[in-house]
Amino acid sequence: MSNADVSSRLDRARRQYRTFQSKWYATPAILAGIFGLLLVLPLVLDLYFFGFSLGSWISVHVLVITLVWATAAQGWNVMSGYTGQFSFGHAAFFGLGAYGTILLLNTAGLNPWLGMLIGATVASLYGLLIGVLCFRYDLRGHYFALATLAFAELLRHTFNTFSQLGGASGYFKPLPRSYGAEFGFAAFQFRETLPYYYIILGFLVVVTAVSLAIKQSRLGLYLFAIREDESAAAAVGIPTFRYKLVGIGVSAFFTAWAGAFWAMYFDTIRPDTVYELLVNVEILLPAIVGGVGTVIGPIVGAFVVIPLSEVARQSVDITGFDRVIYGLLLVGIVLYSPQGAISWPRRAVELLGAYGPSKRNASATADDDE
Repeated sequence: MSNADVSSRLDRARRQYRTFQSKWYATPAILAGIFGLLLVLPLVLDLYFFGFSLGSWISVHVLVITLVWATAAQGWNVMSGYTGQFSFGHAAFFGLGAYGTILLLNTAGLNPWLGMLIGATVASLYGLLIGVLCFRYDLRGHYFALATLAFAELLRHTFNTFSQLGGASGYFKPLPRSYGAEFGFAAFQFRETLPYYYIILGFLVVVTAVSLAIKQSRLGLYLFAIREDESAAAAVGIPTFRYKLVGIGVSAFFTAWAGAFWAMYFDTIRPDTVYELLVNVEILLPAIVGGVGTVIGPIVGAFVVIPLSEVARQSVDITGFDRVIYGLLLVGIVLYSPQGAISWPRRAVELLGAYGPSKRNASATADDDE
Protein backbone atom coordinates (compact mmCIF):
# COMPACT_ATOMS: atom_id res chain seq x y z
CA MET A 1 0.00 0.00 0.00
CA SER A 2 1.45 3.36 -1.00
CA ASN A 3 1.93 6.31 1.34
CA ALA A 4 -0.80 8.14 -0.55
CA ASP A 5 -3.31 5.36 0.18
CA VAL A 6 -2.32 5.25 3.87
CA SER A 7 -2.60 9.01 4.10
CA SER A 8 -6.03 8.98 2.45
CA ARG A 9 -7.31 6.35 4.84
CA LEU A 10 -5.94 8.17 7.88
CA ASP A 11 -7.57 11.41 6.75
CA ARG A 12 -10.87 9.64 6.24
CA ALA A 13 -10.60 7.98 9.67
CA ARG A 14 -9.89 11.36 11.30
CA ARG A 15 -12.92 12.93 9.63
CA GLN A 16 -15.15 10.05 10.65
CA TYR A 17 -13.90 10.24 14.24
CA ARG A 18 -14.57 13.97 14.45
CA THR A 19 -18.01 13.52 12.92
CA PHE A 20 -18.85 10.75 15.37
CA GLN A 21 -17.65 12.83 18.34
CA SER A 22 -19.96 15.67 17.33
CA LYS A 23 -23.10 13.50 17.39
CA TRP A 24 -25.44 13.50 20.38
CA TYR A 25 -25.32 9.71 20.57
CA ALA A 26 -21.51 9.51 20.76
CA THR A 27 -21.28 9.31 24.56
CA PRO A 28 -24.19 6.83 24.98
CA ALA A 29 -22.72 4.63 22.24
CA ILE A 30 -19.27 4.62 23.86
CA LEU A 31 -20.82 3.88 27.26
CA ALA A 32 -22.83 1.01 25.77
CA GLY A 33 -19.60 -0.44 24.38
CA ILE A 34 -17.79 -0.02 27.71
CA PHE A 35 -20.56 -1.64 29.73
CA GLY A 36 -20.91 -4.44 27.18
CA LEU A 37 -17.20 -5.14 27.60
CA LEU A 38 -17.46 -5.00 31.39
CA LEU A 39 -20.39 -7.41 31.27
CA VAL A 40 -18.25 -10.19 29.80
CA LEU A 41 -14.85 -9.20 31.20
CA PRO A 42 -14.86 -11.48 34.29
CA LEU A 43 -15.87 -14.42 32.10
CA VAL A 44 -12.82 -14.11 29.84
CA LEU A 45 -10.14 -13.52 32.49
CA ASP A 46 -8.95 -17.12 32.33
CA LEU A 47 -8.94 -17.36 28.54
CA TYR A 48 -5.53 -17.35 26.87
CA PHE A 49 -4.79 -15.15 23.88
CA PHE A 50 -1.37 -15.60 22.28
CA GLY A 51 -0.16 -17.25 25.47
CA PHE A 52 -1.36 -14.41 27.69
CA SER A 53 -4.23 -14.39 30.19
CA LEU A 54 -5.74 -11.33 31.86
CA GLY A 55 -6.35 -13.44 34.94
CA SER A 56 -2.61 -13.76 35.46
CA TRP A 57 -2.39 -10.16 36.70
CA ILE A 58 -5.94 -9.08 37.51
CA SER A 59 -8.68 -10.85 39.45
CA VAL A 60 -12.43 -10.46 39.85
CA HIS A 61 -11.74 -8.94 43.28
CA VAL A 62 -9.59 -6.20 41.69
CA LEU A 63 -12.34 -5.56 39.14
CA VAL A 64 -14.87 -5.20 41.97
CA ILE A 65 -12.67 -2.66 43.76
CA THR A 66 -12.16 -0.82 40.47
CA LEU A 67 -15.91 -0.52 39.92
CA VAL A 68 -16.44 0.65 43.52
CA TRP A 69 -14.09 3.60 43.00
CA ALA A 70 -15.51 4.23 39.53
CA THR A 71 -18.99 4.50 41.09
CA ALA A 72 -17.78 6.78 43.88
CA ALA A 73 -15.84 8.91 41.38
CA GLN A 74 -18.90 9.21 39.16
CA GLY A 75 -20.83 10.51 42.17
CA TRP A 76 -18.02 12.94 43.06
CA ASN A 77 -17.95 14.15 39.46
CA VAL A 78 -21.59 15.25 39.53
CA MET A 79 -20.67 17.98 41.99
CA SER A 80 -16.98 18.71 41.57
CA GLY A 81 -16.81 18.05 37.85
CA TYR A 82 -20.06 19.71 36.84
CA THR A 83 -20.21 22.68 39.22
CA GLY A 84 -16.47 23.15 39.79
CA GLN A 85 -16.89 22.96 43.58
CA PHE A 86 -13.86 20.78 44.30
CA SER A 87 -14.55 18.47 47.25
CA PHE A 88 -11.83 16.78 49.24
CA GLY A 89 -14.24 15.28 51.75
CA HIS A 90 -16.42 12.77 49.91
CA ALA A 91 -15.26 10.10 52.35
CA ALA A 92 -17.96 11.58 54.60
CA PHE A 93 -20.69 10.38 52.22
CA PHE A 94 -18.91 7.11 51.44
CA GLY A 95 -18.67 6.37 55.17
CA LEU A 96 -22.27 7.36 55.91
CA GLY A 97 -23.45 4.96 53.24
CA ALA A 98 -21.33 2.17 54.74
CA TYR A 99 -22.27 2.84 58.34
CA GLY A 100 -25.91 3.56 57.60
CA THR A 101 -26.26 0.12 56.00
CA ILE A 102 -24.35 -1.83 58.67
CA LEU A 103 -25.74 0.06 61.67
CA LEU A 104 -29.33 -0.58 60.64
CA LEU A 105 -28.47 -4.17 59.84
CA ASN A 106 -26.84 -4.83 63.23
CA THR A 107 -29.12 -2.84 65.48
CA ALA A 108 -32.52 -3.21 63.80
CA GLY A 109 -32.10 -6.24 61.52
CA LEU A 110 -33.10 -4.04 58.58
CA ASN A 111 -32.50 -5.47 55.12
CA PRO A 112 -29.27 -3.98 53.69
CA TRP A 113 -30.97 -2.82 50.50
CA LEU A 114 -33.31 -0.65 52.53
CA GLY A 115 -30.45 0.32 54.82
CA MET A 116 -28.48 1.45 51.79
CA LEU A 117 -31.26 3.81 50.69
CA ILE A 118 -31.61 5.22 54.20
CA GLY A 119 -27.85 5.65 54.53
CA ALA A 120 -27.69 7.36 51.13
CA THR A 121 -30.52 9.69 52.15
CA VAL A 122 -28.70 10.60 55.38
CA ALA A 123 -25.53 11.22 53.35
CA SER A 124 -27.49 13.45 50.98
CA LEU A 125 -28.89 15.45 53.90
CA TYR A 126 -25.39 15.78 55.35
CA GLY A 127 -24.23 17.02 51.95
CA LEU A 128 -27.01 19.60 51.94
CA LEU A 129 -25.93 20.73 55.41
CA ILE A 130 -22.35 21.16 54.19
CA GLY A 131 -23.64 23.00 51.14
CA VAL A 132 -25.83 25.38 53.12
CA LEU A 133 -22.99 26.26 55.49
CA CYS A 134 -20.34 26.58 52.77
CA PHE A 135 -22.29 28.11 49.90
CA ARG A 136 -24.11 30.56 52.15
CA TYR A 137 -20.74 32.07 53.03
CA ASP A 138 -19.51 31.75 49.44
CA LEU A 139 -16.66 29.34 50.13
CA ARG A 140 -14.92 28.42 46.88
CA GLY A 141 -11.73 26.82 45.61
CA HIS A 142 -9.31 25.53 48.21
CA TYR A 143 -11.40 26.99 51.06
CA PHE A 144 -14.34 24.81 50.05
CA ALA A 145 -12.04 21.79 49.62
CA LEU A 146 -10.65 22.26 53.14
CA ALA A 147 -14.14 22.73 54.57
CA THR A 148 -15.36 19.44 53.06
CA LEU A 149 -12.26 17.68 54.41
CA ALA A 150 -13.03 19.09 57.87
CA PHE A 151 -16.59 17.70 57.72
CA ALA A 152 -15.26 14.28 56.73
CA GLU A 153 -12.69 14.30 59.54
CA LEU A 154 -15.45 15.35 61.96
CA LEU A 155 -17.34 12.16 61.13
CA ARG A 156 -14.23 10.01 61.43
CA HIS A 157 -13.53 11.28 64.94
CA THR A 158 -17.21 11.04 65.91
CA PHE A 159 -17.52 7.40 64.86
CA ASN A 160 -14.17 6.63 66.48
CA THR A 161 -15.25 8.12 69.80
CA PHE A 162 -18.81 6.94 70.41
CA SER A 163 -19.28 3.28 71.31
CA GLN A 164 -22.93 3.57 70.27
CA LEU A 165 -21.65 3.96 66.71
CA GLY A 166 -19.27 1.01 66.97
CA GLY A 167 -16.26 2.94 68.21
CA ALA A 168 -12.80 2.39 66.79
CA SER A 169 -13.42 -1.35 66.30
CA GLY A 170 -16.38 -0.74 63.99
CA TYR A 171 -18.78 -3.53 63.01
CA PHE A 172 -18.66 -7.05 61.70
CA LYS A 173 -21.03 -7.86 58.88
CA PRO A 174 -23.66 -10.27 60.21
CA LEU A 175 -24.60 -13.48 58.43
CA PRO A 176 -27.86 -13.40 56.43
CA ARG A 177 -29.72 -15.64 58.87
CA SER A 178 -29.39 -12.94 61.56
CA TYR A 179 -31.83 -10.78 59.59
CA GLY A 180 -34.02 -13.57 58.27
CA ALA A 181 -32.46 -14.13 54.88
CA GLU A 182 -30.35 -16.61 52.95
CA PHE A 183 -27.27 -15.99 50.86
CA GLY A 184 -28.35 -14.37 47.61
CA PHE A 185 -29.51 -11.13 46.03
CA ALA A 186 -32.18 -10.37 48.65
CA ALA A 187 -29.63 -10.66 51.46
CA PHE A 188 -26.99 -8.63 49.56
CA GLN A 189 -24.52 -11.38 50.47
CA PHE A 190 -22.99 -14.11 48.33
CA ARG A 191 -20.56 -16.97 48.81
CA GLU A 192 -18.64 -16.06 45.66
CA THR A 193 -17.14 -12.83 44.32
CA LEU A 194 -18.71 -12.79 40.86
CA PRO A 195 -22.26 -11.79 41.96
CA TYR A 196 -20.78 -8.82 43.82
CA TYR A 197 -19.11 -7.77 40.57
CA TYR A 198 -22.42 -7.63 38.71
CA ILE A 199 -24.14 -5.76 41.53
CA ILE A 200 -21.52 -3.00 41.63
CA LEU A 201 -21.58 -2.93 37.83
CA GLY A 202 -25.33 -2.33 38.06
CA PHE A 203 -24.70 0.49 40.55
CA LEU A 204 -22.21 2.06 38.14
CA VAL A 205 -24.69 1.82 35.25
CA VAL A 206 -27.37 3.60 37.29
CA VAL A 207 -25.04 6.35 38.54
CA THR A 208 -23.63 6.85 35.04
CA ALA A 209 -27.12 7.04 33.52
CA VAL A 210 -28.11 9.70 36.07
CA SER A 211 -24.86 11.59 35.43
CA LEU A 212 -25.44 11.52 31.67
CA ALA A 213 -29.08 12.60 32.05
CA ILE A 214 -28.01 15.54 34.23
CA LYS A 215 -25.28 16.59 31.82
CA GLN A 216 -27.62 16.59 28.81
CA SER A 217 -30.43 18.41 30.62
CA ARG A 218 -31.08 22.03 31.50
CA LEU A 219 -29.85 21.25 35.02
CA GLY A 220 -26.49 20.24 33.56
CA LEU A 221 -26.37 23.43 31.50
CA TYR A 222 -26.85 25.48 34.67
CA LEU A 223 -24.26 23.47 36.61
CA PHE A 224 -21.64 23.93 33.89
CA ALA A 225 -22.47 27.63 33.69
CA ILE A 226 -21.74 27.86 37.41
CA ARG A 227 -18.44 26.05 36.88
CA GLU A 228 -17.33 28.37 34.10
CA ASP A 229 -18.28 31.66 35.79
CA GLU A 230 -20.55 31.64 38.81
CA SER A 231 -20.89 35.42 38.93
CA ALA A 232 -21.95 35.57 35.28
CA ALA A 233 -24.39 32.70 35.84
CA ALA A 234 -25.97 34.55 38.76
CA ALA A 235 -26.11 37.74 36.69
CA VAL A 236 -28.26 36.08 34.01
CA GLY A 237 -30.71 34.79 36.62
CA ILE A 238 -29.48 31.28 37.45
CA PRO A 239 -30.09 30.57 41.18
CA THR A 240 -26.55 29.35 41.79
CA PHE A 241 -27.04 28.58 45.49
CA ARG A 242 -29.97 26.27 44.77
CA TYR A 243 -28.29 24.41 41.93
CA LYS A 244 -25.07 23.91 43.86
CA LEU A 245 -27.16 22.33 46.61
CA VAL A 246 -28.76 20.02 44.05
CA GLY A 247 -25.30 19.06 42.83
CA ILE A 248 -23.92 18.21 46.26
CA GLY A 249 -27.11 16.39 47.30
CA VAL A 250 -27.14 14.11 44.24
CA SER A 251 -23.38 13.60 44.50
CA ALA A 252 -23.56 12.59 48.16
CA PHE A 253 -26.46 10.19 47.57
CA PHE A 254 -24.69 8.16 44.90
CA THR A 255 -21.29 8.24 46.60
CA ALA A 256 -23.01 6.66 49.60
CA TRP A 257 -24.12 3.78 47.35
CA ALA A 258 -20.49 2.88 46.81
CA GLY A 259 -19.94 2.98 50.58
CA ALA A 260 -22.95 0.74 51.20
CA PHE A 261 -21.61 -1.80 48.75
CA TRP A 262 -18.20 -1.63 50.45
CA ALA A 263 -19.83 -2.45 53.78
CA MET A 264 -21.58 -5.52 52.36
CA TYR A 265 -18.57 -6.71 50.35
CA PHE A 266 -16.04 -6.78 53.18
CA ASP A 267 -16.48 -8.51 56.53
CA THR A 268 -15.79 -5.47 58.72
CA ILE A 269 -15.90 -1.69 58.55
CA ARG A 270 -14.10 0.77 60.82
CA PRO A 271 -13.91 4.57 60.84
CA ASP A 272 -10.27 4.39 59.80
CA THR A 273 -11.14 2.40 56.66
CA VAL A 274 -14.20 4.23 55.32
CA TYR A 275 -13.45 7.76 56.59
CA GLU A 276 -9.68 7.58 56.09
CA LEU A 277 -8.02 10.57 54.45
CA LEU A 278 -6.83 8.46 51.51
CA VAL A 279 -10.42 7.40 50.79
CA ASN A 280 -10.98 10.97 49.62
CA VAL A 281 -8.06 10.57 47.21
CA GLU A 282 -9.30 7.21 45.93
CA ILE A 283 -12.71 8.74 45.24
CA LEU A 284 -11.54 11.77 43.28
CA LEU A 285 -8.45 10.32 41.57
CA PRO A 286 -10.29 8.24 38.89
CA ALA A 287 -12.27 11.30 37.81
CA ILE A 288 -9.15 13.48 37.64
CA VAL A 289 -7.13 10.86 35.77
CA GLY A 290 -10.00 10.04 33.42
CA GLY A 291 -11.33 13.52 32.82
CA VAL A 292 -13.13 15.86 35.22
CA GLY A 293 -16.59 16.91 34.07
CA THR A 294 -16.98 14.05 31.59
CA VAL A 295 -19.29 11.06 31.98
CA ILE A 296 -16.84 8.48 30.63
CA GLY A 297 -13.79 9.88 32.44
CA PRO A 298 -14.36 8.42 35.94
CA ILE A 299 -14.82 4.92 34.48
CA VAL A 300 -11.74 5.11 32.27
CA GLY A 301 -9.73 6.71 35.08
CA ALA A 302 -10.63 3.93 37.52
CA PHE A 303 -9.42 1.30 35.06
CA VAL A 304 -6.17 3.23 34.60
CA VAL A 305 -5.49 3.82 38.30
CA ILE A 306 -6.70 0.77 40.25
CA PRO A 307 -5.36 -2.15 38.15
CA LEU A 308 -2.05 -0.35 37.61
CA SER A 309 -1.57 0.29 41.32
CA GLU A 310 -2.56 -3.31 42.09
CA VAL A 311 -0.01 -4.67 39.63
CA ALA A 312 2.61 -2.36 41.14
CA ARG A 313 1.73 -3.53 44.66
CA GLN A 314 2.00 -7.19 43.66
CA SER A 315 5.20 -6.69 41.68
CA VAL A 316 7.13 -4.64 44.25
CA ASP A 317 7.07 -5.75 47.88
CA ILE A 318 7.15 -2.24 49.33
CA THR A 319 4.42 -1.07 51.68
CA GLY A 320 2.56 1.91 50.24
CA PHE A 321 4.09 1.58 46.77
CA ASP A 322 0.61 1.71 45.23
CA ARG A 323 0.19 5.15 46.84
CA VAL A 324 3.39 6.23 45.11
CA ILE A 325 1.81 5.13 41.82
CA TYR A 326 -1.25 7.25 42.68
CA GLY A 327 0.96 10.28 43.21
CA LEU A 328 2.97 9.79 40.03
CA LEU A 329 -0.18 9.30 37.96
CA LEU A 330 -1.76 12.43 39.38
CA VAL A 331 1.36 14.53 38.73
CA GLY A 332 1.72 13.12 35.21
CA ILE A 333 -1.92 13.76 34.30
CA VAL A 334 -1.88 17.31 35.66
CA LEU A 335 1.35 18.17 33.82
CA TYR A 336 0.99 16.37 30.50
CA SER A 337 -2.69 15.57 30.04
CA PRO A 338 -4.82 18.06 32.02
CA GLN A 339 -7.99 16.96 30.22
CA GLY A 340 -7.50 13.38 31.40
CA ALA A 341 -7.27 9.98 29.77
CA ILE A 342 -10.53 10.63 27.96
CA SER A 343 -8.62 13.00 25.66
CA TRP A 344 -6.03 10.41 24.61
CA PRO A 345 -7.95 9.13 21.53
CA ARG A 346 -8.44 12.69 20.27
CA ARG A 347 -4.78 13.50 20.85
CA ALA A 348 -3.78 10.31 19.04
CA VAL A 349 -5.90 11.38 16.05
CA GLU A 350 -4.29 14.83 16.13
CA LEU A 351 -0.82 13.27 16.26
CA LEU A 352 -1.66 11.11 13.25
CA GLY A 353 -2.68 14.25 11.43
CA ALA A 354 0.46 16.09 12.47
CA TYR A 355 2.99 13.32 11.85
CA GLY A 356 1.23 10.94 9.48
CA PRO A 357 2.28 10.03 5.94
CA SER A 358 0.52 13.01 4.39
CA LYS A 359 2.53 15.44 6.51
CA ARG A 360 5.76 13.61 5.80
CA ASN A 361 5.00 13.67 2.08
CA ALA A 362 4.18 17.36 2.27
CA SER A 363 7.48 18.04 4.06
CA ALA A 364 9.39 15.97 1.49
CA THR A 365 7.72 17.88 -1.35
CA ALA A 366 8.61 21.18 0.27
CA ASP A 367 12.23 20.08 0.63
CA ASP A 368 12.36 19.05 -3.01
CA ASP A 369 10.94 22.38 -4.07
CA GLU A 370 13.69 24.12 -2.15
